[in-house]
Amino acid sequence: MRTSRREFLQTSALASLAAAHSTSSSSDSRTNGISTDEHLNASEIARKHMIVRDTPSSSFFEGMLLGNGDVGACVVVRPDALGIHIGKNDCWDIRVSEDIASHVLPFRELLQLWQRASEEAKRMGKPDMLYVETRVDFFREYSEKVGSSYDGKKWPRPWPCGTIWINWDPSWVEPGQHTLDLATGLFTLTLRCTNFEDESSRVQLSVFVDWETGLVSASTDQALPLRSIVYSPEVDGFHTGPFESDKRKDTSELLASPETSAGIFPDFAEFSSFQYFPALGPTSDRPSPPFSDKDRNFSLHGRIAGRWSVEAADPVSDVHLKPGARQLLRIDALVATPRDSLLKRLPQQQATTRGGQDWVSIPHNHVYSAEDLDTKTFARRSVGELAKSTLRDIHHNSELKWKDFWSHSAVEFTDPELERIWYENQYFLACCLQPNKVAPGLFANWSAGDIGTSWHGDYHADYNCEQVYWGVFSSNHVEQHLPFVELCENLLPIATKFAAEHFELPGACFPVSSYPAPSQIVAYPVPPWAYQFAMTPWMVQSLWWHYLYTQDKQYLHRVYPLLRAAARFIAAYVTRNDDKKYHFSPTVSSENWGFTVDQHLNQDSILDLALTTFLLNAVVEASVVLAVDERERVRWKDIWENLAPYPSASGPYGEVWIDIKNAPVGHIYNVPVTLAPVFPGEQVGIGLNIQYWDIAKRTARTISLEGGNDLVYQPLIRARLGMLDLEWFKQEVRYCRLPNGVANDRVRQSGGRYAQSLDFDYMMRMGFWCENFALPAVLNECMMQSYAGCIRVFPNTHNLGPARFENLRAVGAFLISSTYDGAQVTHLSLHSEKGKTAKLVSPWGGSGLRVIRGSDHGQVQVTLKGDVASFDTQANEIYFITPA
Repeated sequence: MRTSRREFLQTSALASLAAAHSTSSSSDSRTNGISTDEHLNASEIARKHMIVRDTPSSSFFEGMLLGNGDVGACVVVRPDALGIHIGKNDCWDIRVSEDIASHVLPFRELLQLWQRASEEAKRMGKPDMLYVETRVDFFREYSEKVGSSYDGKKWPRPWPCGTIWINWDPSWVEPGQHTLDLATGLFTLTLRCTNFEDESSRVQLSVFVDWETGLVSASTDQALPLRSIVYSPEVDGFHTGPFESDKRKDTSELLASPETSAGIFPDFAEFSSFQYFPALGPTSDRPSPPFSDKDRNFSLHGRIAGRWSVEAADPVSDVHLKPGARQLLRIDALVATPRDSLLKRLPQQQATTRGGQDWVSIPHNHVYSAEDLDTKTFARRSVGELAKSTLRDIHHNSELKWKDFWSHSAVEFTDPELERIWYENQYFLACCLQPNKVAPGLFANWSAGDIGTSWHGDYHADYNCEQVYWGVFSSNHVEQHLPFVELCENLLPIATKFAAEHFELPGACFPVSSYPAPSQIVAYPVPPWAYQFAMTPWMVQSLWWHYLYTQDKQYLHRVYPLLRAAARFIAAYVTRNDDKKYHFSPTVSSENWGFTVDQHLNQDSILDLALTTFLLNAVVEASVVLAVDERERVRWKDIWENLAPYPSASGPYGEVWIDIKNAPVGHIYNVPVTLAPVFPGEQVGIGLNIQYWDIAKRTARTISLEGGNDLVYQPLIRARLGMLDLEWFKQEVRYCRLPNGVANDRVRQSGGRYAQSLDFDYMMRMGFWCENFALPAVLNECMMQSYAGCIRVFPNTHNLGPARFENLRAVGAFLISSTYDGAQVTHLSLHSEKGKTAKLVSPWGGSGLRVIRGSDHGQVQVTLKGDVASFDTQANEIYFITPA
């Protein structure tokens, strides 16, 4: 959802009216460095934060990241070459060994096994044993058996699409400055070329990924002396060492080698690669599984303009092309999957329109036709068509898409570091999220070799996969959420089956780990991971946010079955005790204690309680909006209003929340789970449930976190409490930032799960943690909060400095724009998309607000209740707000 061109022009035309209603007394068009009388151009601001390197950056983790929301390219510069590592969100080794399903005990039998393990631990003299599922032999054997497909295999996993190497002789070609333009996704490298007479010239080499097609293009502005172009596909089991020969040992565990080829034509050369992906993995009983109708593949096809010849390659899977002369370079390469072919030929009427977006959802277990599986033909034909266009035209069209993307919203800070954080990460999100494309896993669409494969690169539902989307609504990029909606729809059959067969309960129990693979079993049905019940409400939380921020009732009709399925499971699982409260018994605190003796630390997780409150509140409201499920609504409301209290304990500085009943105070956590009532529960914040205000702030001040998983999570909570120091926030981001702008996961302290001797950088080299691309959410929450039902502008300004934003999206389908001069708000306007009643807290205090309608300059009636001012709005109308 975004402002249309007509609405944008209307906003621009009303700029003078906005200036007239500004509270700034200055006649200057800038207030402490922030512009006040002109439309913000996010594209131009993004360009100011161009990433620049002056020396070679040969490591994958120094490479510049490009993408179009589907295809990703990591561009590295060596003294002798430029490499383009290519990945794609739906290129996966999808093999799954489903034999584990037969070993999974029904939940009632698992509870009996747990009790036996508790008795065994007490017999061993260890009544305080944690993680009995791994420390009692017979329980560990069970856990290993049902986890063998996940723990014992390297697949499923994202599969790299290979690397294009542009090689030169470093004696005559020297790489210089290389840059990435965030405004357009254009990478440029300056090369200094010399000859034997010591004459020199400068050649500019450019790389970009086309927004519309995913075409990966590389070109030069002048003829360039090259040694070769090499395409190296990913080969399963193939590894090289610095002083040893390339080796691959064929076993049934390995994927078939890719099929590569090259062709020479009068004016160009071609290279191609085809990788087959079987859906079934080998097992001890079936070492060579048969073909399946769920099998997939991908093809990469490339074309190089000019005269070339093919050279012998070692290893044989590589394609080596040698130039026939010094010539201009143009490479066009495209990756095609069966999904791409299907989407291209789907009739328009089969797409469900959502706010101007064609929203198509394809099941993970979809059976593709022979036509769709012929990706070789699709890729070759697509590249042939694109090669007919000039690169200037292709890049121009792509640049227009980037301009449209940046037009959704904009921010401006006098603090350049905060501004850079916002724009860099909005760019990275655009590179890995796009409607109708597959949701990115842990490491998005950038991979090479084993980089990007830790934990299978899967969807982790204990914050990782959800966090990616925490800021897309407030940033006014609702369209970026659609891949996650498709993911939830794909997981519903698995979650429903698990609830029915394992728990014998209605609804859906969503798993902690999943893949974009055809398998329809829970990937990791292992204690304690499969029994984190907060995963179910957490997985569907953003589906409700999507509705709140857009008020799109048609969308709500589509996602309501998922919300209802999650609520039905939770409502059936909780138990009402003698205290008349509903409890989670047993449950698990994510990544903290595991299964404990006699379930001592397995009662009433604060995350379960907070997210269940959110879910049931949401599904009750959704059922009212849609006028359905009136009977169930009564049950949901009763549970929500009578949930067990949040667990707490007395700490050195007073009462604090703890993660689960009986947990010790002062534990070092991986994520700020004890603050779940603030976020993701959204039950406590500025002006919201103030009876919890003291305990929330005390918990936030005293919590110990190991780092690595809280770079967005912790500061977002602090912003919700109005206590985030942005100098501290910048320092945390700097600590985790790579040279290419990505803020990765880095450990902060030992003493909890981590030993003193731990390598604090061990997660930094796993891949690019796309969860941290949600960093703009933190800054958005400092500038505007609306989750509590009323809009607050600049609620957290500790070391913020002067700032301005345009078109941040608020709950109620409002687009908010405002300016802060470092001391007070000097401008505030609201664009209503759906004509809902607006509720605002005055940033100026005092007795109320004055609201002027943009279309006729008429004053709007305002109702004041406490510190909240409300007024009715009309759809597609702009309102300017000043002190009364």
